Amino acid sequence: MCGIAGFIARPGRLLSNSIILKMVSLIDHRGPDDEGFIFLTDNQQIITSGGEKTPGEVWKTFTEYRPTEDIRSCLDGHSLIAFGHKRLSILDLTPSGHQPMSYKGGRYWIVYNGEIYNHIEIRKELKALGYSFKTKSDAETILAAYAEWGEECLNRFVGMWAFVIYDKDKNELFLARDRYGIKPLYYYFSHEEDFFFGSEIKQFTVLDGWLSKLNHQRVYDQLVYSFTDHTDETMFKGVYQLPAGCSCRFSLNHSNNHSEGRIRFKHWYNVARVPFRGTYSDAAEIFRNLFERSVKEHLYADVPVGTALSGGLDSSSIVCQVSRVLSDEGAVDLQSTFSSCATDERYSERKWMDIVINHTSVKSHFVYPQLKEMEKLATDLIWYHDEPYQSQSAFLAYSVFRLARLNGIKVLLNGQGADEYLGGYGQFTIPRLASLLKKLKINTLFSEIKTYNKCLALDYWKILLYSFYHLSPRILKRSVSGIRSNADHVKRIVDYNKLGINNKHPFDTIPVDYNTVPEISKHLTFYSTLPKYLKWEDRNSMANSVEARVPFLDHRMVEFAFNLPDDYLESNGITKRIMRDALKELIPEQIRNRKDKMGFSTPEELWVKKENPGYFRGKISEAIEVTNGIIKPEALRYFDRVVNDEVPFDYTYWRLILFSEWIQRFRINL
Repeated sequence: MCGIAGFIARPGRLLSNSIILKMVSLIDHRGPDDEGFIFLTDNQQIITSGGEKTPGEVWKTFTEYRPTEDIRSCLDGHSLIAFGHKRLSILDLTPSGHQPMSYKGGRYWIVYNGEIYNHIEIRKELKALGYSFKTKSDAETILAAYAEWGEECLNRFVGMWAFVIYDKDKNELFLARDRYGIKPLYYYFSHEEDFFFGSEIKQFTVLDGWLSKLNHQRVYDQLVYSFTDHTDETMFKGVYQLPAGCSCRFSLNHSNNHSEGRIRFKHWYNVARVPFRGTYSDAAEIFRNLFERSVKEHLYADVPVGTALSGGLDSSSIVCQVSRVLSDEGAVDLQSTFSSCATDERYSERKWMDIVINHTSVKSHFVYPQLKEMEKLATDLIWYHDEPYQSQSAFLAYSVFRLARLNGIKVLLNGQGADEYLGGYGQFTIPRLASLLKKLKINTLFSEIKTYNKCLALDYWKILLYSFYHLSPRILKRSVSGIRSNADHVKRIVDYNKLGINNKHPFDTIPVDYNTVPEISKHLTFYSTLPKYLKWEDRNSMANSVEARVPFLDHRMVEFAFNLPDDYLESNGITKRIMRDALKELIPEQIRNRKDKMGFSTPEELWVKKENPGYFRGKISEAIEVTNGIIKPEALRYFDRVVNDEVPFDYTYWRLILFSEWIQRFRINL
């Protein structure tokens, strides 16, 4: 797990070597264990370099990619290409795991961030084809796989990754990102059409001529709807991300590798629709086997591995399965779990965590985040995140990863990703009922509604109304949602004229409908909730130099669930049905039957209304001034109404505050 950076000068130009050191220095937190650099000079020579954070043993290795020059002696030079890497050592802790890494006599060079969990199996296949390996690193496996299969190698990988490979013989660049975008990869073309890439947006702020500019439409999406990462754009104008499941290959001999700042990427990954035909019992057994394999593979590391425990179904399942794996392997050390709790019982999940802890006999660790600490960390968190986030849940997650690091844990497993394709929080309920209505399965529909009405206290006729709404054409739904929506109060306190945007819903930019269960699953997984949650996960974990792993995003498990019948996923008021039944022998019954999961929850409403409303009101007042009126003075009246319980509490107040903090921290030009 690491941080990467690089530049490619436009044909006919050279760039200063000092740029790459500046870009890499901004992400020390992503890789404190090692650093490396390479430069391709104008006479086609590659210079390998190390820095102050490069361990002495790395300089002494006999690999072809070991550093031979001190980065400080290279800073006055200029190059065609430069790669930089910060390493968080997880697999192959030896100096041979150093990057940038090369293969085939220096033909291929890679900077890579991620983990390939099946790289040993891939190596066996490549060895049978005549390939040899000098390290135990999965980075070398990627290079050999690319040398053999080209971009088709991506389909063979199980894991998470963002990498860039330079083919010196073809003078060609290949960029790729994992199926679900677990690991980030951003890029930027300068006015001179030089190409830059990195793990975090802040790396571009050190470039000559850089000016942080507002991407007005994406700012609107975040302010009004709390939507980020649903397109390849960012809130910084001109900065893009390579989307999840996408790759790009382009020749460096030509300057037409982009269109208005966007590279020409392709979707190498799409979830195939092959409906499952087996019985429910068959499906439960297959799901259990896939889950067990995924957790075991995600434990593969040469450093201590821990688990995040929130007390919900997903994280509890992982904790219980890890405990079983360790027991089967005769491990002496107990599993370490890390949790965020609240002292106020209304916001605490501690009782659920304790059920799992007592069931597994893990070594548990807890943190109780406080408002004063959040106030101190707010500016640092927006710097780590690059862009505004939604609520204080990001602060909680940051606190959990920090707790893990303080206890010597460098890898933390967590339950991110399961809700989106298994239907957590009732996200499949209405579309599934709408599907029954569309198929005229009236008896089944009314039977299901009766069940939901009892267990979830949903109004009978409101369920029917929502079902009809789901079946209506997109244009009609947009019209209805435009008349009144949950974002109405935000629209009244944002000045559209000053922001200079089109008042349209961010869903209009998403190429997936929101009607059927498969469509919603795809929507949530690739465009709406999961992308932004994964970004927050990456930033919070890497800010503490911890690798976050997500076993539920093993693509074999995701694809299997994508193709199950709707009622295998949810039925009779039971969400995540297939998971609950598949893992019934693994997890405590109280956890398996939970329907009230809060997640890592802050007493945020208590902080705002009771503990220190003056702090938040002051920050909103500051936002009105800092944003030059994009946030209207009406925001203060809105906040007062929230504090006085005149309007429902939500996270709008925090989006307004973070917008201001972001503008100040990154010196955004409005």
